[in-house]
Amino acid sequence: MPPKKDVPVKKPAGPSISKPAAKPAAAGAPPAKTKAEPAVPQAPQKTQEPPVDLSKVVIEFNKDQLEEFKEAFELFDRVGDGKILYSQCGDVMRALGQNPTNAES
Repeated sequence: MPPKKDVPVKKPAGPSISKPAAKPAAAGAPPAKTKAEPAVPQAPQKTQEPPVDLSKVVIEFNKDQLEEFKEAFELFDRVGDGKILYSQCGDVMRALGQNPTNAES
């Protein structure tokens, strides 16, 4: 079998992209790194909100609202033990006319 001939490699016709030249190091300065490290974005600091004392939060519902909540809950309480699955909470909220996000439901 005869040896293969070298096939010339075609270069793209567009302008070539070259890396920028490295800056010369100042005398006495440590040598510069050859690879640029990506900047690590710092997470914005959350402001500390004072804790909410839930024992002091008062929410009052009228009798009609309570009855509506109970009816919607009972639709999803299949066993009748007063419990529903956590995954059903969003469905109960939707049955009551709310539109919870995925994070809320």
